[in-house]
Amino acid sequence: MKSESCLPRLVCVAITGMLLTGCLLKPVTDSTRHFVLSPISTNEPAPSATEHLSVGIGFVKMPSYLLRNSVAVRNGPNEIEYIENARWAERLDQCFQRTLAANLSRLLPSDSVHVADWGRDQVQARVSITVQQFDVDRQGHGVLIAQWRITAPDSDAPLKSSHTRLDRTGASPHRNPEVIATTLSDLAVEFSRELAQSIRESVKSSP
Repeated sequence: MKSESCLPRLVCVAITGMLLTGCLLKPVTDSTRHFVLSPISTNEPAPSATEHLSVGIGFVKMPSYLLRNSVAVRNGPNEIEYIENARWAERLDQCFQRTLAANLSRLLPSDSVHVADWGRDQVQARVSITVQQFDVDRQGHGVLIAQWRITAPDSDAPLKSSHTRLDRTGASPHRNPEVIATTLSDLAVEFSRELAQSIRESVKSSP
């Protein structure tokens, strides 16, 4: 009798073990998506080279709210929300610097755009950038605000400096976070065009 009463209990334990094993072995679905900024399309015609330019791009400074892994969405002048399942594949300041270098290489054009340490004789101009705002709101309106300056390789005196504000409206990021990366990439391209023209003018006018 005792063995018969234990049988249902043993069956129950076995079924529970099978269920738990099935749950443990079931693959976990991760819905997190990772994004980067896109450089200028290679299908776009590159400008004809009139002279060889070499440029060094310093570390890009950004507000700390932009340096989180999760993609930021602006809810208002004083509120930032983060999309937890949409993340940057690398820190946004580094991604912006790398994308800017790729854009300038095509826009100047030049095969000597440096983003790491470079020797004084390796570049004709240095670029310093401080980003104050670089985000998209719930309606899809993106803003890039940045201060920048161009200096000679052996001097901190600016050859040219300016304050840039760029606006672009794309699709709403609601349930569609990839449009944030698209809008910010477009802003980075527009900023790159402005910077490339200023670099040309600065190098041309420098002694």
